Amino acid sequence: MRMRTLINAAILFVVSTAPCLGQEKEKISLLLDRSPAKANAIGYINVPSLNKLMEDAGFSSRVTSTVDEVWFIADLELAEMRPKWEAGYAVLKRPVDSERLADSLGGYVDTVESQQVIHAPHQTYFVPGTEHPERLGILRPTDRAFLAGWLTPTMNIQYTPFLNSQANQPEAYLSFMMAIELRNVLSPVSLATRLQSIESLKSNSPESVAKVLASIQGVSVIVGRKSLQQCIVKFQFQNSPASLKPIAAEMLAEILEKNGLSAAEVKSWKVAVEDNTLSLQGPITQSTLSGLMSVFSVQSQAERAAGRVTLEGGEEKQVAYQSKHYFDEVNAIVERTRDHKSQTTGAMASWNDKRARQIDELPTLNVDPEMIQFGVDVATLLRGNALSVRQTNIQAGKVKASQSLDSGYYNDGYGYYNSNSSVDYQRVTDAMARGNAYGNYRGALSQIDKMTAEVRRAMTEKYQIQF
Repeated sequence: MRMRTLINAAILFVVSTAPCLGQEKEKISLLLDRSPAKANAIGYINVPSLNKLMEDAGFSSRVTSTVDEVWFIADLELAEMRPKWEAGYAVLKRPVDSERLADSLGGYVDTVESQQVIHAPHQTYFVPGTEHPERLGILRPTDRAFLAGWLTPTMNIQYTPFLNSQANQPEAYLSFMMAIELRNVLSPVSLATRLQSIESLKSNSPESVAKVLASIQGVSVIVGRKSLQQCIVKFQFQNSPASLKPIAAEMLAEILEKNGLSAAEVKSWKVAVEDNTLSLQGPITQSTLSGLMSVFSVQSQAERAAGRVTLEGGEEKQVAYQSKHYFDEVNAIVERTRDHKSQTTGAMASWNDKRARQIDELPTLNVDPEMIQFGVDVATLLRGNALSVRQTNIQAGKVKASQSLDSGYYNDGYGYYNSNSSVDYQRVTDAMARGNAYGNYRGALSQIDKMTAEVRRAMTEKYQIQF
């Protein structure tokens, strides 16, 4: 235990004092070494590099202009793709003042393990750097004992070879990286049953595919610094995935779609197998990239803090800028919703529900009440569309079930036929359900556009800055 404490002390010294870690252990590995509990996900974002790639690709939005780099680890709830907890730190363009940041966020300054920390609303701790104040630590949720365990780690956590290898990748070549450990997550028995609904596997035995998939050790997503055309997704297995190569792209696209993350571009990606690793490489779209980045919140929380400390002026000016920032955040979420191309209505409902939740979680301190109501109304429309789609799909399922009961066969002298084919009726039912769902979705977006224009005019006139 004493040796572990000495090692942790050395790691803490390196993180707080070294201006450049080029010749040292990568920062994600340092985060794993100092983890307050076992994590199953890690990630890194080089913001300037990613912004350049997005600009080169003609994307309509940037990541942020107030943060340079972000490192994070998390314990991800895989079923919902939401972190149970997450921790990390960011390098900001400007350092933060604890008292000022706490005041601007509506939080307070506390001291934990002799370290000054900021307890902020929305379940977030901010930990300003000491030797390097431009570095900002972030931990969620706000469990004080958990924070103490992060600041003075004592746990000796043994990570898998997969996560350790991903954490030690040279960051100098990365614009974006995330990796998730999946060892012992899937059961081949239950997975075989679920795979029966995957269209791309119709010509394959679900049991044999499930056996390979269940041996998965982890998945990583990497975007380098040359182009967004070179996104690489790697799956590492215990058993050889060679049998999956012919169907990997179609299967991955379909599985992502069923889980609310449409990535149709994956179907055109190049597939390769080497030993027990299956990789796919190709261009990544703005919608897919934003969906991946929205799984974790460390980057958005860092941007939130950096944006707050750069505000100048009196109380009315603060409200004006905070309202403008809130307005921009809501619009960015709406644009990600508009750009998302779901192949099924169920995936669309899942996506819209998650985007509504993102709006709900936006900070509202010092935001104009009218602007807050705008955000509430937008979230309500997105959530209402998701509910409407699910109800439509349930009703369509009931109709299709009754249609499948038809057994009216007739003989016209040439053979038996069914004049009321349930297959044809079910196709019509599916088409009607899709039409109603997308019609409701377009109606919701039209209402949001109208509300956006109205609140933009009202806020611009009220605060005399362009919203």
